[in-house]
This record gives sequence, C-alpha cells and structure tokens, in this order.
Amino acid sequence: MATKLICFFCLLFPFFIEAQNDTIKFWIQFTDKQNSEFSINEPSLFLSERAIIRREKQNIIITENDIPVNKKYIDSVLSLNNFHLQNQSKWLNAITISTNDSANINSLNNISFIQTIKNVQYLDKIDQVIPVENLPVKQVVLQSNNQEHYPYGKTYNQLNLHKVTNLHEYGFKGQGMHIAVIDAGFLNVNKTRGLEHLFEDNRILSTKDFVDHDNYVYDAHFHGAAVLSIIAGYIPGEYFGSAPFASFHLLRSEDSESEGIVEEDNWIAAAEYADSVGVDIINTSLGYTQFDDANQNHTYSDLDGNTTRIAIASNIAASKGILLVISAGNSGNSPWKYISTPADADSVLTIAAINEEGIRADFSSVGPSADGDVKPNIASVGWDTYYISPFSEQIERGNGTSFSAPMVTGMVACLWQGLPEYTNMELIHLIEQNSSQYNAPDSLIGYGIPNFSKAYSQASGVNYSTPKDKILTLYPNPFNGILNLEINSSKEQNIKIEIKNYLGQPIKTIFQGLLDKKNLTTLTFNEDWKPGLYFMTVTFENGTSITDKIIKLEH
Repeated sequence: MATKLICFFCLLFPFFIEAQNDTIKFWIQFTDKQNSEFSINEPSLFLSERAIIRREKQNIIITENDIPVNKKYIDSVLSLNNFHLQNQSKWLNAITISTNDSANINSLNNISFIQTIKNVQYLDKIDQVIPVENLPVKQVVLQSNNQEHYPYGKTYNQLNLHKVTNLHEYGFKGQGMHIAVIDAGFLNVNKTRGLEHLFEDNRILSTKDFVDHDNYVYDAHFHGAAVLSIIAGYIPGEYFGSAPFASFHLLRSEDSESEGIVEEDNWIAAAEYADSVGVDIINTSLGYTQFDDANQNHTYSDLDGNTTRIAIASNIAASKGILLVISAGNSGNSPWKYISTPADADSVLTIAAINEEGIRADFSSVGPSADGDVKPNIASVGWDTYYISPFSEQIERGNGTSFSAPMVTGMVACLWQGLPEYTNMELIHLIEQNSSQYNAPDSLIGYGIPNFSKAYSQASGVNYSTPKDKILTLYPNPFNGILNLEINSSKEQNIKIEIKNYLGQPIKTIFQGLLDKKNLTTLTFNEDWKPGLYFMTVTFENGTSITDKIIKLEH
C-alpha cells in the first residue's frame, strides 16, 4: 500500500520538492504553460481515475489549469542562485521558492516567462503560534448501565440538532466518501482512542505535509486531530462522529511556528493534491487575515470571494466538483469581527458556530463578504462541541468555528452519499434551502441551522418516520452473566424488563427506568441464576410489550 502511495505521489508531482529551512520565501507566477509535456487529452498522467470520474459525473471538462506547471520553467528558476522549491500550483501556474538571501531574487527580474514575484514570508525570529483556539480540558467519562442515545453517547444532541441521525438510520454514515482535511497537523491520530477504526479499515488513504515536505503528519499540531475526531470519531455508546465511516486524506498546510501568506500557498498545493487523488469534500478549519509581516495583511475589501489567492484556489477547487466546507473564523468579538479567507470564497460552504441548543456563539465571525454575498452560509455546533482529545484520548468539549466546520463536513458526506447524482453546488443550495432562516438570511449565521433529514427528503421523496419501539440487538446470546440489550424507543419513556422461566412465569424485574431514544442497557445476572433458557419481556410506557425473546444463560 505504501509503495503505491509513493508512486502515485510521483505521478502527480513529478518535480522533486526540497525540504529547506530558508527564512525568505517568494511566490513566482508564470505567464503560460507552453510546450508542456502534459496534455488535457491525456489526463490520466496527472489526475487519478477517481478525480476524472468526479469531473465526468458533474459534466466538468478538463482544462489547461489542470495541467502541471511547466517543468522547464521551474528548472530555469532553480538553476539561478540558491533557490529551493517549496510548493507549486498548477491552478494558478506558480511556484513558491525559498532562499536565505533576498538579493538572489533580483536574478529573476528579466525572465520573460515570469509574470509576478511576491514575497510571502520573511522571518528573522520564529516566535508565533498557530492562530487557532485553545482546547479546554473538560473530561467526560461515560460509564452507565443504561447508555442514553446509543451509539451516540454525548454527541447525540450536537448531531440531532441537524437531524443527521436520521440519515445515519438510513445507513448513510459516510461509507465510500473521500474527505481531505487540510489543517495544522494531526498529533497522535495514529494512536488515539476512537480513531483506531480508520487504520483497521485502511480508511486513512494518504498523509502529506506541505510544510516539511514529507508524508508524516502525526507529530505536528494537535488542531487537525481534534477536527478529524469530530467527523470520524467512533466509540460506540460514547462518541459518534458526523461521518465516522468515511475515508480520509490528512494534509498539513499550516506552520504553527509562524504566520505568513506562504501558508496560503501551502494550502493551495494541498487542495490541488486533494483534487488529483479524487476527494469529494475538503474540510478547512483555517483562515487568514493578518500575518507576521503587516505588509501581507488582508483588508476587508480583499475578502470579496475572488481576490486572495486562497479564495481563488478554493473557487477553482469547487469548479472541479469538490465541495469545500470552511470555518468562518473566531473574530466575532474582535475589532476585525469579519470572516477570514477562504471563508469569503464564492463557491464554498462557510460555517458559523452555535451551541447544541441553536444559540449563536458570540466569537463566531460575521459576514457578509466584501462583495455582499451571504457569509457565513449556515451554522453548526462549534460552541461546547464534543471532540476526542489527542492528548488524553478522552471525550472533551471545545469552542470554535474550527469545530462547526467538521460537524458540517461529515453531515455533507452522509447527505451526498444518499444523493450521489447531485453536483457539489446543487448540494450546497439544497442544504441552504433546508436551513432555518432560508427566506431571511443574515450576516451572523447566514441561512441558519440546516436540517439534513429534511434536505434528503426533499431531494429523494423519502420521508423519515419515527422508529417504532423495538429491540434492535441482544448480545451475546448465549451469555455468561452479562447481557447487552440495544433498544430503540419512539420517545423518552419508562420501560420495564422482566425475565420469565420456560413456563412463561415471571421470575424477576431486572430493570425499570428511563429509556431515552436509542439506549444500550447492560444487564448483569448474578451467580444465583441457574444456567438454562429464559424468556425476556420488555414493556413500554404505552403498554406495548415485546415478549418471547429467548435468552440462554451458560456457566
């Protein structure tokens, strides 16, 4: 598997990228792609089969911006002075280079095929940290004989607010959907409780570091790990991500030791990689407004959806059929207050933060974009959001639109799984149409709180019906003293569980208490019970009884 991934990386990125720690970085944009060794008539040389199929499904043609940057141009630049290649963008026909001497760049001034040269990072001292919210430790331990909302545990309310739980009941849990998470790093993801299933099922499809230029992302920042857990976390009875059975590409673009516009260039390279391997969805819980070098800062007027490089690249990614889910930003309480970029991009789904009761978080950045587009587009739970800590491996709560974006990313994956005939832009419009304030959007939460079950029903004609009271599973059977009983209830109600002998005579009521929707009840039988066959009866509040469940107790 590893060999295939390495070979595929060479196919998509035929030019060697050197890992250097030069302090000065420049963005070099070329004038054209003339005399390229690639052609739009042979896309398999630079796009995966899955990327080509995604385009075909959405009637998207392959264009010149799909073709890699001209290798001859790159080689010509690198041959002058002491330049090192950092990243490249085929969409914007550019490269990012680094050097230790700013005077070296003068040698590029008179090259005919160079259109633009811009400084994107200059650092004498690295003393910055990644501008994302801290993750407060609020450990939640779930130990109960009667587990509410099984298998969701504490995540039930943050998911059920959007009725994605109904899609899960239909069987849409992200299976077959490919998601790229572009972030600052994925510390300890390879050894975090609740994410093991991704590795057991081979659903981490690739990892790429566009900062250090290697394939290992598990030793960088913690932020992406927390983000991933919101989509993919899975601890039955305790934690359930918004699309736990999707597959993932984990891509690092953010350098936590500095803040330069070069990180937008890293992100563009990561997004292009995600496109080339055929992802369906990109999640980005990153955003940019201010940098270490104030000359690089964005103004509000820049955030018109089509001015910053990262917004332009986001729109191009969307034009390739990818659905991008972007966090709005956490500047709602600051003098800036507005969304960051690429949240302003025209063709992305930008997410504000609310709590699980639907109340807006005051830290959530506001819109509109500078050109008046509705931004953020919708809102999801990013205030007191449950996630799995990459440090303690426990279920904790955190704040930020960094968390509301992955909440939506997973739900989009489930909806798209159920509606594969939809294009990315059709799906965004469907989600907005089925949000709480579609007819009166504002600059705080846009079109409002989406209802994913309603969106699916509108598109498919399948209307959700409340599940009837029933036993879903009973295991193990035969058992040796501990019996797990998973029950689905139509409402919150009291139930009674009785055990009868083989003659149907009641022996004992072993449980009597509250059942709240889906529950997993663990029944423990002591040593006084004799081995043999028994009957179980579950009686609901409305008088409905489920009888004649045969259980067998062994030694």
